[in-house]
Amino acid sequence: MLALDSGCRRGELTGLTWNDIDFKKSTIDINKVTQYVTGYGIFEKTTKSDTSNRIVYITPTTLQILKKYKSEQDKQKLLLGNKWQNSNRVFTTDYGGDMHPDTPSKILEKLIKKYNLKRITFHGLRHTSISLQITSGIQSQIISKRAGHSSVSVTHNIYSHFFDNGFKEVADKMDSFLNVKSV
Repeated sequence: MLALDSGCRRGELTGLTWNDIDFKKSTIDINKVTQYVTGYGIFEKTTKSDTSNRIVYITPTTLQILKKYKSEQDKQKLLLGNKWQNSNRVFTTDYGGDMHPDTPSKILEKLIKKYNLKRITFHGLRHTSISLQITSGIQSQIISKRAGHSSVSVTHNIYSHFFDNGFKEVADKMDSFLNVKSV
C-alpha cells in the first residue's frame, strides 16, 4: 500500500526507518536507499539524486496501516527480546534485520499468485501511482517532485502517453471557447 500510495522506488521503501515517518503530518521522508551487493550484503546509501530526496504526503488510509504495522512490529520486538536485530527500518526481516531489496518483489509475486491477479512488477506499482496522479489531473510539476524525478521533462518523457490524453482534452475545450457561432 505504501509503495502504491507514495510511488517510492523499491530501495527507497526498504531504506525507510521509523524516524522517516511523521505520523502527525502524514509524511514520509525519502532520504536514503538500501541496496544489495553480492559478497558485501545489504547496505544503505544516498538516494539516486538530490531530487530523489523528498517529503511525500501519504493518505490517511496508508497512515493507519503503518500505525497498525508498527504496533505489530513492536509486539514482535518484545516477543523476540535480545534476538531482535534493531535495524529501526520500517520493513525488516522477521528478526528485525534489514530487508533484502528484492523481498518486496517476492512478496508481491506471492500475492499475485495467491489471488490470481494480473502480473505487475514491483516497479510497476510506482508507474501505477504516477499514472493515477496524471489521470487525476494533478499538475505535472507536483507529480515530478513527488516522484523524485530530476525534472518535469523526465516525467513527461516516461509518461507521455498519459499526457497525450490531456492535450487532446485541452484542444476540445479550446474548440468550445473559440467556436463561436455567428448570430
